[in-house]
Amino acid sequence: MKIRHLYLGLCVPGVIVPYAFFLPWLLDHGLGGGRFLRDLAANRISLFCAADVVVSAIVLFRFAGVERREGRLARVWPVYAATLLVGVSFGLPLMLYLRQARMEGAHPEREG
Repeated sequence: MKIRHLYLGLCVPGVIVPYAFFLPWLLDHGLGGGRFLRDLAANRISLFCAADVVVSAIVLFRFAGVERREGRLARVWPVYAATLLVGVSFGLPLMLYLRQARMEGAHPEREG
């Protein structure tokens, strides 16, 4: 198995695992942002987890930008979208997959 296939495979649990927790909460509470922020900041451990994810997302965005400028990534918007819509658990393996596929010449996005 090529490493890019592993990265692509890791996108699946990267979407399923976070949404397994988020979707039931969403069904119970709806899209009200106030409740989400209150629950997110319910205690110091949840704030610790939220801060860790935010810092990791910022690092991932910077990493993706550098990889784009260096020519190892064709586009950064899929990584940004995956991270903002799901989280780092999806954005990071997606970026690694896109980067590896481009480096191997196995991805259709060969243009700059």
